[in-house]
Formats: sequence, C-alpha cells, structure tokens
Amino acid sequence: MSVSVAGLTAGVRREARAWCEGEGWHWVFIVKTLLAALLALLISLRFDLDQPRTAMITVFVVMQPHTGMVLTKSLYRIGGTLAGTLASLLLVSLCAQQGALFIVGLALWVGGCTAGAAFYRNFKSYGCVLAGYTAAMIGIPAALAPLSFFDVALSRLTEVTLGILCAGVVSDVILPRRLSDVIAGNVRSRYLELFYFLRRALAGPLGQKELEGRQARIVGYVISLEAVRSAGFLEDPEVRSRDRRLRRLNGEFMAVTTTFHSLRLLSQRLTRTASPVGEVLGTLYHSFGSTLELLGGAPGSAEEAYRLARSIAAFRAPLRRRVAGLRRQLALHGPEAQVDFETSVELMNRFVRELHAYSRSYAALLSREDGPKPPDDVRFASRTDPLVALLTGGRALVAILLVGAFWIVSAWPYGSSALLFVAVVCALLSMAPDPPKAARGMVLGFFCGLLAALLFKFAVLPSLSGFALLCAGIAPLIMLGLYLAHSVGWFDAGIGFVVFFTTMLAPGNPMRLAPEQMLNEGCATVLGITIAGLMFQTLFPVNGAWLGQRLTGQMRRLVVLACFLPLEGLLSRFESGTYDLLFKLSSVRGEGGLNERGIFSGLFPVIEIGRAVLHLREDAASPLLSPALSDRLARCVREVAKLFEQPSAARRDRSVALVEESIEALREERQGCAPGPCEPWRRLLSSLHLIRCALLDDETELMTTIGSAQPMTEQGVADAA
Repeated sequence: MSVSVAGLTAGVRREARAWCEGEGWHWVFIVKTLLAALLALLISLRFDLDQPRTAMITVFVVMQPHTGMVLTKSLYRIGGTLAGTLASLLLVSLCAQQGALFIVGLALWVGGCTAGAAFYRNFKSYGCVLAGYTAAMIGIPAALAPLSFFDVALSRLTEVTLGILCAGVVSDVILPRRLSDVIAGNVRSRYLELFYFLRRALAGPLGQKELEGRQARIVGYVISLEAVRSAGFLEDPEVRSRDRRLRRLNGEFMAVTTTFHSLRLLSQRLTRTASPVGEVLGTLYHSFGSTLELLGGAPGSAEEAYRLARSIAAFRAPLRRRVAGLRRQLALHGPEAQVDFETSVELMNRFVRELHAYSRSYAALLSREDGPKPPDDVRFASRTDPLVALLTGGRALVAILLVGAFWIVSAWPYGSSALLFVAVVCALLSMAPDPPKAARGMVLGFFCGLLAALLFKFAVLPSLSGFALLCAGIAPLIMLGLYLAHSVGWFDAGIGFVVFFTTMLAPGNPMRLAPEQMLNEGCATVLGITIAGLMFQTLFPVNGAWLGQRLTGQMRRLVVLACFLPLEGLLSRFESGTYDLLFKLSSVRGEGGLNERGIFSGLFPVIEIGRAVLHLREDAASPLLSPALSDRLARCVREVAKLFEQPSAARRDRSVALVEESIEALREERQGCAPGPCEPWRRLLSSLHLIRCALLDDETELMTTIGSAQPMTEQGVADAA
C-alpha cells in the first residue's frame, strides 16, 4: 500500500511539474498581464488621466512572457511613440485647415511606417508600427481641435508610458522568467534535436515527412535563438558577455547542419547513379553513426558534451586510415569515381570537424567557461523583400485614403473613429506572417469584443460599485481573451477581443453611460477594421504561391551575391540569410506552392551551390594555382552567377560545361604534386563536383523554375547586398 501511495505521489508530482513547465506558464503570464492592466487602470483613475484605456491597451500590446522582451519592446515603443507624436505635430501644424491634405499626409506617413514594419524584423518593426498609429491616435483628434494638440499629445504620452512601466514592473517582480534561461533551454533543445536527427539519419533513410519536420524544427531553432539573443541583450549582463559565443554557436550550428545535408544529398545521388563510391560512402556514413550509438543518450551536461567532442576527435584518426586504403582501392574505377570519392571524403571531414567545433562550443557555454572571447566575425543577416514591404504599405495607404474620402464626402460625425482604427489595424497587420488570416481573426475578435462591452457596460456595470468590483467584473473577460491569444493559439482574435473590449468599455472616473454614442463609435470602428481587413484580403495579397516564388527568388539572389561580394564575413551572412528565407518559406501555404514538393529537398541544393561557390572562391586564391586555372575558375563562378540571375536550360548547360572543363584542368594541373600541397586541389575539386551534381539534380528548385526568374542587374545586386 505504501508503495502504491508513493508511486501515486511521484506520478502526481511529475504531472504537476510538467503542467507548470508547459500550460502553467501560460496561466502565469495571463495573470501577470491582468495585474499589470489593472494596475495601469488604478493609477490612471487615481491621477484622473484622460483615457485610462490607452494605458491598459498598452499593457496588452507590450506584455511579453519574458522580462527582456518587455524591456526591449518598451524601448522601441517609446521611440515609436515619440516619432509618431512629432509626425502628428507636423501634420496638424501644416494641414489642420485642409482636411483632404491632412488625410493624404496621414496616409503617406502610416503607409511608410507600415512598409517599414513589414521590412524590418523584431522590435524595429514594432517601432515602425507605433510611429504609424501613434500619429493617427494623436493627429486625428488634434486635427478636429488644433488648439488642444499639446494636451492630447501629453495625455497619450503619459498613458503609454504608464502602461509600459506597469508591464515592466509586474513582469520583472512577479515570477520573472529571464531570457537567459530561455536561451539556455533553446541551446540545449536544439543540440538534442541535432543529436537525435544525426543518429536517426545515419542509422538509415528517413521518410520525407519526418525529414521535412526535423529540418523545419532545426531552422526554427536558428531563428528563435537569434530573436531571443537580440532581445536578451538589454536584459541580462550574462547574455551581453556571451553574445559573441552565442552568435558563433548559431553559426556553427548552421554550418554543421548544412554540411550534413550536403553529405546526405551526395549519398543519395551516388546511390541513384549506382556509383561504386556510394557503397564506400555508406560505410563511412554508418561508421560515424556507430560512434554516436556507442555514446548512448544525448549529452545533457557539459561533461557529456566534452566526452562527445573527444569521441568525435578520436574518430578522425581511423577515418584517415580508412580513407587512405579506400583511395587505393578506388583508383581502378576511373577518374569519375575518384572525383566522387574525393568529394565525399572532403564533406565527411568537414562535417566531423564542424560537429566537433560545435560540440566544444556547446559544452563551453553549458559550463560557463570564461575563456578568451571568440572573434567578432559572425553576423546574422535577415532577408526581407522590399517589394512585399512596399505592397504592404500601399494597402495601408489605399485603405486610409478610401475611408478618409468617405468621411469628407459624407461628413459623418464618427468618421474619425473609422479612420483611426483603419490606421491602427493596418499598422498591426503589417507584422503578421499571414496578414489576410490575421485580419480575419482580428475582425472576429473586435466584433466579439464590441458585443461583450455592450453587454457588460449596460447590463453588469450599473450594479457594480467601486474599483474592486469593477476589476472583479472585467477580469474574467480579459482573461478569456488572453487565454485565446496565448494558450489556444487564436492570437489575433484574442488580442482583438481584449483591445476592443477595453476600447469600447472606456473605463473612466466617472464612467460615462451613453448607449447611442457607444453604438455609433462601435459601428464606425468595426467598419474601419473591416475595410482594413478587406484591403489585406483582396488588395495586393502577399501570401501563398506568389510569396513562395518571391522568397525562392531571393534565395537564388543570395547565390549571386556569394559569387561577387567580398569574402570577409560572407559565409555567415549567406548561411543566415538562407536560413531566414527557409523559415519564412516554411510558413507559406498556397496551391502549387513549394510546400507540395518539399521546401528543404528543393532548396538545400541551392544552398549547397552557394556554399560550394564560397569555398571555391576562397581556395582559388591559393598561390599554388596557375594564372590560367585561376581565370578559368573565376569564369566558372561568373557563369554560375548568370545562371542564378536568369535561370535557363542553355545557361545551365553552359555552367555545367564550364565546371567540367575546370575539373579537367584541375586534374591536369594537380598531377605530380606532392602529397601536402594536394589539399587545395582536393578542396577545389570537391567544390566543383558539388556544384556540378547540384546543377544536374532535377529535384533542385532551380531546375524546376528554369526560365521563370527575372534578370538581376548589377544595381540589383548592389541593392540586395
């Protein structure tokens, strides 16, 4: 009986711990957000601020699960608010007497800020959003009464700052969840994911669905670490002191995963062509898998990670001996088999070397070693399509002009409310990965928030007396919206609900109960929100197959940049840019889109070509090469760039021919060289052979879209860089 009770107690503890680590944190965040919003409401009422709802809405928008993200977001919110205030001052001072001119100026400002929000990432994007809709929040009421501009501006700045302070204090004092802990969890989780992925892939072939799922998670780990690293820079001195190590760890993670995918793709190609090297590579492939199997479970501590690094280093010596013996055996199978073998060996050595470096960096980060800082030569370069940003800004501009024109022509007393929410919603939707879907969710949330506010304000609120009962009455509705946003996954609908419920409730001291005014304002704002949603749904829809084609075009342009830009730091920028685009592509849905063929199987060969070009350019600078061979390799790189500028069957054939001619010239020049100096030739041979194999691979995304890309001018290359 005691054993059963002990087992039951242990099971309950495990379940409780699992709930606290998962769903429990969602409820902690919901309660903290509610407390911060009510604190902002209390202070606003105590000091008789003009619109306490602005402070509450600021809490809902600013609050993040982690302290560092609140601080970072608040910093950009204050900067965006100041910029929007200055823009509204300029618009009101110049155009207050000319309504049409004011609306045109406001549309241009909000459209530009919306385009900036779509172009930038993370909190820079959020700063642009705030600059856009703050100008509308202050400028529209001030344009109706220009003499009250400074009162309105000061009131909005005070309320926004109060909301920011309440969110920051509550987030930092009540059960703070530091980004440094999240970073440590991210680093550990992706190391375990990589370890299990390598063991599974080295043990046997993976199914396409499983492979795509694991690759998507790996790409997501890269982007999430970069996001929390940049946010945690302001929060924790430890994060700042380890910033270089984290960036280098992210770069090493991308390098080892990309090299392994190149090795796996080469193995598949050799198997399809029944090359004698395929079996040899399979032997080396599985021997390394056996090394990982002997280690047992995945490393969970710094000591275990160091042990794995030592095992990987120990694998190099027998690998060199086996390679030497296999090289002599394959000498009888002709030059093509030798090229396949040398390329396989180069990739295998590179993979083992990069995995060893990544394991040591991971172990050093876990053990919190204070050794010398690594060189500051790794930069994460995100990639955003300027055309997508311009179209997003254009939608906001058109929506504001349409609603503004209707307001002027109809002289509708509540047209200003519709115009205000058009600007606000257009700015918010610019950050959404799928704006049409977000628009539908937000419109639904706003409509439900309006109904909830009507019922509460006129059926419940009259029977409540005092601040305590007011908080008790609105808390369940606010928690419902936050739960939908952060636990169920209906983020846009949930945030729309709490924002619009608070807006329509308009808590104040005293409360103003005016049903006709509330209905008019509610209908006007719902109309403005609906128009903004329709604009994002129908006008220049930047999602689905079209967006997938734009993103794959950007991937090809990165290869063009790899052919021409200076080499210093280019490899890390190229890899981070490709992973950023892969992350965006993984969320694209559309009929006939890349998802139906498989994102990673179609695009990793393109990444493989870009990396091979970079390694080729590095090794081509060796003084051991003759000028004639160097010129031939440079011409080969230029031809590959032309192919990626405008894919066509003729350019593909010309590129393959030049690569094969370079391989032959390289073979002739390397004959009779001493064993030591042969290494640059082997690396050059491997790079050329990888480019040729990828260009001849019919499953490569480049081959499936030949003839569809537009030429990229030299100016376009410079702009993209």
